[in-house]
Amino acid sequence: MSQTESETVPSASAQTVSTPPRVRSGFLRKVVDWYTCRSQREKALAAASASPRAHELLARAKAAFATAVLLNEPADPARRELASAHSAALYAEALVWALWSFQETVQAPKPEDLFDGAAQVVRELALPEERIAEIRRLLAVQRLAIDLADRPPPERDAAALLLKRAALVAIDVRERPLRVLDGLTLVAFARVVLTVLFLGALVGAAIVLKPEKPNLAAGKRWSASSAMFECHPAQAECGGAKTRIFFHTKEEQDPWLMYDLGAKTTFSSMRVENRQDAVLDRAVPLVLEVSDDGAHFHEIARRDTEFSTWKPSFPPVTARYVRLRVARRSILHLEEVDIYR
Repeated sequence: MSQTESETVPSASAQTVSTPPRVRSGFLRKVVDWYTCRSQREKALAAASASPRAHELLARAKAAFATAVLLNEPADPARRELASAHSAALYAEALVWALWSFQETVQAPKPEDLFDGAAQVVRELALPEERIAEIRRLLAVQRLAIDLADRPPPERDAAALLLKRAALVAIDVRERPLRVLDGLTLVAFARVVLTVLFLGALVGAAIVLKPEKPNLAAGKRWSASSAMFECHPAQAECGGAKTRIFFHTKEEQDPWLMYDLGAKTTFSSMRVENRQDAVLDRAVPLVLEVSDDGAHFHEIARRDTEFSTWKPSFPPVTARYVRLRVARRSILHLEEVDIYR
């Protein structure tokens, strides 16, 4: 094969190499990222990343600042004479520690050089040039407290106030990424909590607003095997007793209550409210039966244990007559019977 021909034939490796398709993030991943503030957290983590040494320097700065505040506000006024001079020295130390935490150099740099290199701190101080120069000059003083002690009180106070402001801004700038990270954690937590509350509200609203199943027994004719008393459930009275039962049979064998639905009707569940004020055991065992002609019944459900409310459910059944019967000698009296599709 000639050289020209060989150049036109791709090699085996060239034929098999292909760029793998990029896997796109799915919807679920995007939802998770939104809830966890993933992209913002990654940026915040990068900005807040600091070595243990930097955290130590920042802790020193905060400790020096807190001590200076206490020193500058002594409980005893007699100790106020040189308080501002010593607090100014501590504010200067706090400023140096905070600025040093940005660089993490092992060897201590000159304080004034640290301040000159902190462009963001200088910018956020928003002070005139002469005030910035004063901060740099104060940082360059070897023994600041001793130097300020010989100055008039107004100068000592002004120096302390100026260094306090500079230290506070430097600490704030250094801690800001950490606070952003903490804030994102709260945002993520709030999003989850609010979503749970919103979904809970939706579920609650759905339950409250869900239309009730129509009660097929409402308004239908019913009859009982016998009547010992005339009941008035609207007045919560039956046979002189305060009760919500709407019928009361005599004591007899297999007492029953029967509904005539008027036509063959399909239903699959019921709700039976027993007498609540006394003798719940009289309604047990309770047999649920259906019929098409009112004469021949077959059982579709049974309750063999004492109950307050019985909610039988069963495969859909079609019938005209629905009967509840106590399968023994007893008295039957119920407060409510509902039939549902």
